[in-house]
Amino acid sequence: MPPTYNQVPRDVQLALTEFSRDFDAAFALADVEQWAGMVGRVVTSDALRTVYPLPISTAGYKPRDGDDKMRRLYERSLAMVPTEWVDGVQEKASLVERGGDWIGWASEPDNMAAEAVRHVNVLAADVLASNPLLDFYRVERPGGSTASTIRLFANNHPINVLRPSEGTFDNDWAAGDTVFGDAVPSVINATLVKQCRQHFRSICGPNGRPLGLRFAGFLVPAAREEEALDALQRDTVIELVRNAAGTENVGGAAMPNRFAGTPIIVGDELTGSLPSGAVGDADVIYALATKASGVTPPPFIVQRSTNAEQIIYDKTDQLYKDTGLIGIKFVLQMAAAAALPHAIVRINLAP
Repeated sequence: MPPTYNQVPRDVQLALTEFSRDFDAAFALADVEQWAGMVGRVVTSDALRTVYPLPISTAGYKPRDGDDKMRRLYERSLAMVPTEWVDGVQEKASLVERGGDWIGWASEPDNMAAEAVRHVNVLAADVLASNPLLDFYRVERPGGSTASTIRLFANNHPINVLRPSEGTFDNDWAAGDTVFGDAVPSVINATLVKQCRQHFRSICGPNGRPLGLRFAGFLVPAAREEEALDALQRDTVIELVRNAAGTENVGGAAMPNRFAGTPIIVGDELTGSLPSGAVGDADVIYALATKASGVTPPPFIVQRSTNAEQIIYDKTDQLYKDTGLIGIKFVLQMAAAAALPHAIVRINLAP
């Protein structure tokens, strides 16, 4: 004899309350890799508009000659006004009352909470893919400002924004470009690591001295994960052996991989369509740097609100009276902006 199932009617108000509670719990514990916070800066704020100062001065000592000049720390800034982002669900109250777990009501809070947490990564990926103009190069003047003409990834970043004649640096590479005497490869390998290490060591501050940046690993899309792991997580690698004339390969030798353990961060959100309309590229990776002392210049800043606003539509709302539907939606307040170019390099590996 087949088993008998008893459907116990559910109270709509209780179902909505449970949904809200489950979302809050999942939002706090969502298991989404927060790579945006590893690469840039993530700030929690409920301010309607936030101004982030961008330092253009670096510490450095000079002989004291009787006129002790002190540096201005913050002469440039970027401002962010959060955007509202919304997701919601609705369903016939009659279905929920009959026991709506089978329509996904019970599992959807976890899904929505995970996507709320992931949205920080989505906005960070959007900044990287859209390559916006940097507010760092916008100059405020009495009665107006001079707009920036340099993007986050460019080959003409001034070493000193106050004295552009002191030289530039390039953080936008492509396979085949010549960097430190070698062509940028079309794969992740030891040559690319060496180029990145040299590049970040060479970045100077406005005082003309090295900023102290050190290569810290790669941010890669999922399509490049295995390639990166093969190159940088194996203990040994095969190095080609050439003949005495150096004209052909005659064998190979297993050598210790001195770059084993190089950090690899995988950003699932780096490819595909993004909120601004930009499209992430599976051939583009990012080299990252860190600073042993002081604060690493963040390539972007993401601002998020403390909590998601919840809006509930129960049987007292017009939605139910007109359609028989009840629902719940969550509103996020988030924004993202490009900040400083020093600690990141975009590398297009497409041959």
